[in-house]
Amino acid sequence: MVDVVMATITRLAVSNPAEDTETLAFTSTSTYLVSIIATNKSPGEASRIFVWIAPLNDNTESGRGYIAHNLTLEPSNTYETFKFSVINTDRIYVKATNGHTSFVISGVDQA
Repeated sequence: MVDVVMATITRLAVSNPAEDTETLAFTSTSTYLVSIIATNKSPGEASRIFVWIAPLNDNTESGRGYIAHNLTLEPSNTYETFKFSVINTDRIYVKATNGHTSFVISGVDQA
């Protein structure tokens, strides 16, 4: 008989950053396959979103791996990233150009 292991999707973090503020949303403690949902809650103002991963102690521009960069998110709309992996100690940052954008990070532990 073969043992079947069911992967469980877990909400890892929620972030509602202030306008134009680089915000540390999640620090990984394992290896995850993740995606991020960004929602522009404003009924009338578009937002540009930025999502990136950075290894521990290197949030310099050259150390960042962008998942979304300067992506326009229209009012009352949602965007989901492609799935991507993070490893132990990787950090996920988010930023939006309005103060009405919410980010939800969900993932499956791969360890």
